[in-house]
Amino acid sequence: MAMTATALAKTTGVQQKRAGRISSQVGGPVNYAIFSFWIFISFAGWAIAMSSMSALQHYENETGISDGTGGWAIKSNFPNLNSGRVFRLDWWIVFYQFIVSMLVVLATLSRVLAQARVAVCGYIAIATVLDIISADRFYNLSHFHITRAYWSSSRGAFSGFVIAATADYAMLYMAGLTPPPPPSE
Repeated sequence: MAMTATALAKTTGVQQKRAGRISSQVGGPVNYAIFSFWIFISFAGWAIAMSSMSALQHYENETGISDGTGGWAIKSNFPNLNSGRVFRLDWWIVFYQFIVSMLVVLATLSRVLAQARVAVCGYIAIATVLDIISADRFYNLSHFHITRAYWSSSRGAFSGFVIAATADYAMLYMAGLTPPPPPSE
């Protein structure tokens, strides 16, 4: 009869040692280097999206551009929003992307990626979809040439979300290929 690591620790009083290196979770050192590269790209996309959204939010708060004649493009679905609430969903998506990227790093470094791969892949898939939604929103907003600062900030946020979504696709593929944990005896 197979025992889980927790059951084994309870019966023997000794916690099982983790076998292998960190790189063995994703198929060896080469795959680990590729996986680490995509984690880095995910953080880079997050940083670009966050900084561009910060500039865009600052510009929105200072000028109230969504309240003017060109504001219908920004608030077409919700015309009664005040300036501070225009990008609220996108800020939550940026926050979620950061949490998911940190979760992948922690799961990899603590050597539980193989055991948690279904949950990690689910979180990454959700982050990918949300990144695509924000990328589409900022791509559409960048076509309204209100000012040069607005255009460049919305294009920057679009680029950041596209980079993050691309990295999430790659991490989703590699995390989904992680081998299952060995059966415990």
